[in-house]
Amino acid sequence: MAVLKVAVFVAIFSFVLYWYFGNKDYFFNYHDLVSQLLSILGLSASPLKFRSEQSESSSSLNSHSGILLSKEELKKYKYQYLAIVGEVYDVSKGDKHYGREGGYNFFTGIDGTKAFVTGEFNEKGLVDSIEGLDARAIKSIEDWKLMYEKEYKHVGKVIGNFYDANGLETSSKRKYNQLLKDAEQLKKYEEELKKMFPPCNAEFKNRASRVWCSNKSGGYSRSWAGVPRKMFSAGGKDFRCACVRTEGPPSTDMNSKTHKNRGDLDNPNLRLYDNCDPTSNSCSI
Repeated sequence: MAVLKVAVFVAIFSFVLYWYFGNKDYFFNYHDLVSQLLSILGLSASPLKFRSEQSESSSSLNSHSGILLSKEELKKYKYQYLAIVGEVYDVSKGDKHYGREGGYNFFTGIDGTKAFVTGEFNEKGLVDSIEGLDARAIKSIEDWKLMYEKEYKHVGKVIGNFYDANGLETSSKRKYNQLLKDAEQLKKYEEELKKMFPPCNAEFKNRASRVWCSNKSGGYSRSWAGVPRKMFSAGGKDFRCACVRTEGPPSTDMNSKTHKNRGDLDNPNLRLYDNCDPTSNSCSI
């Protein structure tokens, strides 16, 4: 009789947990908790079954965030499910791309996050790692993820590098989030830099090419045209053509009263084009 009372108590307790935590926006493994409680009491957990709308797998949990799959379970959905940054999407409606004959079916049944930016579509490259990726690469991955979010149904998460067995973010996912924030800041910085140093106009012919500046070059309307210069990133070898302001204070100190009236010509990241007049607004390259 005592055992029956305990079983009834556990059943009621488990129902309360399901009702309360099952309606939250995060994952909670109440099944494991009840199982442990039954084990302590010397009872079997087998009589208690938790109905799942998506799957009856013990490792698949339902919440407003969807199901939680192990990597082994995700493999069973080859040609149907695809994961990126730990988020799982049903891509079955894109059968011509992800089906058995699709050119991108190698992305299905796994989380191949890294390959979205490396282009390494093999066992070594199709991994859920972000090791060695910079903020720009993370932004590219996020753009892919947003595309899947828009075009396909989100079904849940996969346990791995980005989410743990309880569906909670891992240190790798937090690193991903931080790099994504860094990418947004970098984008804002680069936009401001382009306003200061607008891109040049350019034309390319068979044997001769030319870059030049106007007061609308680069898509930025302004009161000055500027002169073409090679603009390097700090410490880098790559450059772009930038239109440089030749009068007034430098852009980094617009309130200066002791400037040399040379605009941004003295910026250390700028170089002259070979055989080009320093004062000309056009250079042959």
